Amino acid sequence: MHIKSTVVSLPVQDLDKTLIFYKNVFGLRDLQAEEGIIAIELPSLSLFMIEVSAFEKYSRKAGLGVQFPNKNAGIILSCALSSKEDVDAAQENARKFGGSARSKACVDEAYGGYMVYIADPDGHLWELVHPPQKG
Repeated sequence: MHIKSTVVSLPVQDLDKTLIFYKNVFGLRDLQAEEGIIAIELPSLSLFMIEVSAFEKYSRKAGLGVQFPNKNAGIILSCALSSKEDVDAAQENARKFGGSARSKACVDEAYGGYMVYIADPDGHLWELVHPPQKG
């Protein structure tokens, strides 16, 4: 098998709020919503943020309904960032643009990377890490 691309699709309740969040927190200024979808192109991954009613139609093909993250379920999207300053800015901007910071940015004692957990307006959790620098 040869995988050509990977897409993760997540439901969102308010496409406009989600668009504002990802433009400002991740610096993706060119993002647009088209036909109920925000397509976020990341290195080796496409992330489709799909308006809830469109996601519901899509997920019925697999016999599923719409589920949003809660304290007992969900996924963690992990992303390596270029600097500690990027991690700090994401933490600060998450709150400003409709999301939340789920932890305080700090060095992970076991891993050595500088990291924070933030959530977008729908509660989709991101682990943002500046990996340890080899010296």
